[in-house]
Amino acid sequence: MRNTQAVAAMGAFRQQSRMDHVIANNLSNAQTIGFKREVPVFETILSKTSERFQNIQNDTVRISFLPGALQKTGNDLDLAIEGEGFFKVKTPNGVRYTRNGNFSLNKDQVLINADGFPVLNQRGREITLTGKKIAVESSGSVMSDGNEVDQIAVVTFGDLNVLQKEGHTLLKNESPVEEIKAPDSQVVQGILEASNVNAVEEMINLMDSYRTYESCMKIIQADSSLDSKAVNELGKV
Repeated sequence: MRNTQAVAAMGAFRQQSRMDHVIANNLSNAQTIGFKREVPVFETILSKTSERFQNIQNDTVRISFLPGALQKTGNDLDLAIEGEGFFKVKTPNGVRYTRNGNFSLNKDQVLINADGFPVLNQRGREITLTGKKIAVESSGSVMSDGNEVDQIAVVTFGDLNVLQKEGHTLLKNESPVEEIKAPDSQVVQGILEASNVNAVEEMINLMDSYRTYESCMKIIQADSSLDSKAVNELGKV
């Protein structure tokens, strides 16, 4: 494959991957509470002509941790974080992190997330709530009928890039980097954080990727036509 065709093929491959995996996933989660959009990051630098087309790799995809809009619900167990940080939940696969504060109580009065996983306090334990009136202060302290009974953990990481998506707005950390208490973050009650996906922006990205994909395919077709013409002309000599 000639260099021109190789460059165009790599470009088409990258745009198709971007459309099928990144943009499509962002758009499908534009209404998902606490969802964080993904952004493709081009990191491969093509420097040596002899090596530049041997290994075509996917672009790195990173998570955008920009906050989503806050939506008032009036539900006492709906919580959001203003500022940096994540809630902690206990799953069968270990501790996971999320910005989705759509919580409720199970039959045992344990605070759980939308998937039924227990929300953890600062000591890494489940939170059990009884009483008629539940209030959550900005510090994460949980009040039941006017008495402080627990405190919801709000944590973060020195490098947010260590977090990986696991689905259902859950994030995991498989690196040696340890969590720390989120500084200057506040918990707000009766509010949920919307997805940070801008549907209009994603549609523009989709159109841009499609046009770039089409351009790459036209280059491949044109270059192939030149090859065919050259072979035919040489055959007449």
